[in-house]
Amino acid sequence: MPDSPDVPATKPVPGADAAARHSFLKSTVVLSGLTVLSRIVGLLREQVRGYYLGTGWESDAFGIASTIPNMLRRLFAEGAMTAAFVPVFSGLRADADRERMGKFFAGFMTLFTLLMLGVTILGILMARPLVEALFAGQFGDMPGKTELTVGLTQVMFPFLFLVSIAAIVQATLNSFHVFGPSAFTPVLLNGANILAVVLFHDYFPSPAWALAVGFLAGGVLQTAFQIPYLRHKGLKFKPTFAGLRDPAVWQVARIFLPGIFSAGIYQINVTIAQVIAAGLDEGAVASLQYSLRLQELVLGVFAVSVATVMLPTLSEQVHKANWPAVKETLRFSIGLLAFITIPATVGLMLLATPIVRVLYQYGRFDARSTDLTVWALYFHTAGIFFIAMQRNVVQVFYAMKDLKTPTIIAAIVMVAHAAMCYGLSEPLGMLQGGIALAGSISAVLNVALLYFVLRRRIGLLGTRALVRSLSRTTGATVAMAAVVIVPLLMGAFEGVRGMTLALRLIPTIVAAIVAFFVAAHALRCEEMGEFIGIIRRRFKRS
Repeated sequence: MPDSPDVPATKPVPGADAAARHSFLKSTVVLSGLTVLSRIVGLLREQVRGYYLGTGWESDAFGIASTIPNMLRRLFAEGAMTAAFVPVFSGLRADADRERMGKFFAGFMTLFTLLMLGVTILGILMARPLVEALFAGQFGDMPGKTELTVGLTQVMFPFLFLVSIAAIVQATLNSFHVFGPSAFTPVLLNGANILAVVLFHDYFPSPAWALAVGFLAGGVLQTAFQIPYLRHKGLKFKPTFAGLRDPAVWQVARIFLPGIFSAGIYQINVTIAQVIAAGLDEGAVASLQYSLRLQELVLGVFAVSVATVMLPTLSEQVHKANWPAVKETLRFSIGLLAFITIPATVGLMLLATPIVRVLYQYGRFDARSTDLTVWALYFHTAGIFFIAMQRNVVQVFYAMKDLKTPTIIAAIVMVAHAAMCYGLSEPLGMLQGGIALAGSISAVLNVALLYFVLRRRIGLLGTRALVRSLSRTTGATVAMAAVVIVPLLMGAFEGVRGMTLALRLIPTIVAAIVAFFVAAHALRCEEMGEFIGIIRRRFKRS
């Protein structure tokens, strides 16, 4: 790891730093737009699931079946692999040796494909003991529930293999600062899910099977769609055992293995929550997942995009030992996250019930399902900013090729999270709400520990400037909340459903957004100024 002297955080210098912030924000906005589209289609997929499965035992079975492969996907593919691969690949790209870069890519793809093939085969063979060991209790009380869960889990493991290969292609394109194609592929995945359920649900004993088959089709599309863009960059995947001798391949492996824990801590905690929820009342697992979909919709609007753009940028800055730039990138990115997630958190809390009703309450998703989901959503929403911030702070460690420190912190947080899940669910009578609250508290603990260690390692992080930025964002959020509270006090959303509810809810949300941006402009939020700058430059070019 390059030396990281204790360099005080400095104010951004006009010119180069301003251009870097503009480029960073522009890439984030483009990626966010595509991510919003994918999250909207993902939300539509959950609506289809809710319509055909509700929060009944079949929905719980699918939720558990998708939990294990999705956890492994976050651990092996989108989490630790990306965190280990991008800094090394970005360093090779910065050295401008294309032949060396191509050999490394082929060697690592060979190693990673063999690894994921082994994990997939083992997962299919071990599906029954995994399900029976992790999700005992009330799962066995419903005839056919365990068998359905095992079968769906076996179908979902090949999806793990496909999406893992897609993830490494995405990481490679991101290293070239090409974000658009990979950000669009979830639209293909979710679209395949929706079509499979709507068109073929009658051909299976349960619509849950159609949903699982849709995931397989979507995994194929995710991988195939990105290949032409990869070839355009001059990279081809030809399995080669000779490439396994490349020292850079094993450098990634050494970073990757200890980082499996830290990069996937969020998904590990989600899995722990699902395991505990499986022992609660029927619908606990499904309601947690419907609630998580809304939480991830907010996170996906900007948080995932900022973290994705941030890693290759930080990797290049760390490779050049430009520590003031690293600190400025981190500070600016956290300010951006707060600018989006804080008002979204408050708005989602205030409008939780009408939002859940207008999105989900159709078919087998009844009023009880709404109550279960809203109760979990209140507590999931509280952790949105801290989950987003954690994803960004940990990127600095990944850029420094240090996954050991986040791994140790992740282990501490995982133990605390498991204890809180038990302590806040049944004993306090909070059920899935307590489990969701445990996740939010864990996110606060995780980001606090990461920030503290990073502050000791590289010095001042510009916390005072960050606090000023957060204060302005909070002030604008108060103005937004005032707009939302008025129709709530008037009972505008009570006693109505469907399109009538949507026609009352949408204008309220639009008015709240306008109030926030007007207040942010009046309070001179730095992030608002950057957005206005992008729009002005776009109009000038037009």
